[in-house]
Amino acid sequence: MRQWRENSVKGENKKKIFLSPEQIEKTSNIYHTWQGEGTDGKNYQEPELYRSVHIEEIETKGWALTPSKYIEFIDHDLDIDYEKEMTRIQSEMKSILKAEKESQKMLEDAFRGIGYAIKED
Repeated sequence: MRQWRENSVKGENKKKIFLSPEQIEKTSNIYHTWQGEGTDGKNYQEPELYRSVHIEEIETKGWALTPSKYIEFIDHDLDIDYEKEMTRIQSEMKSILKAEKESQKMLEDAFRGIGYAIKED
């Protein structure tokens, strides 16, 4: 998706969304498939994208049309093995810090080699 904020006609600065041809086609397919098979309010859904609900369900939720009341949202953080991930990050940081020290030593040696040693304060 591409976003832009200028509206040259109204002179406003509001956020607008531009859908790509692929996104338009996917949206169109969702809508047309829904018309043909998804109107029962039970079996037509894709988590975090869409869900067809029956009018009775909307009524039980006080006629609210807030998508989050109907569409399932998945907490992707639940799938993370934090112990494993932190061990991986720690290992990467150790490598980065080692490379940084080697780079710093090479830089100090280069300055020292041309007669301009870097002295610490």
